[in-house]
Amino acid sequence: MYLRQKWRDERLALRNVTELRKIRAYVWNDIWLPDTFFRNEKSSRTHQVTVDNRLLTIRDDGDIWYVMK
Repeated sequence: MYLRQKWRDERLALRNVTELRKIRAYVWNDIWLPDTFFRNEKSSRTHQVTVDNRLLTIRDDGDIWYVMK
């Protein structure tokens, strides 16, 4: 399953850069991510992998595109 989310955080608007894609692991903890949940779920679990399958793109206007697999 892919979870794709998009939102705007103007605090992360970039200067002199059009897009930022390769985010280091230690930066992930400093970026706000929405607390997403599914209504009426009966149970859930996260697949455990050695490396998280996620992508974060930050655009110059503060648009954030987050994908988790």
